[in-house]
Amino acid sequence: MTRPPDPDHVRPFLQDVEYPISKSGLVAAAERSDVDAEVVRAVLIVPDRTYESQEEVREQVALGS
Repeated sequence: MTRPPDPDHVRPFLQDVEYPISKSGLVAAAERSDVDAEVVRAVLIVPDRTYESQEEVREQVALGS
């Protein structure tokens, strides 16, 4: 079984995102940027909702949703 992505690993990517942002917006931003596979995987596992801050996204990544 694969462990959840490290929320600290996604921090640099999330700092460049404009909030609020939807999950689909996060996925699109990750696909446009030069991030590694762990960051993309982290974005893909978060719940489908609007995020007001990078802390909210990191919390969901930490939960391994």
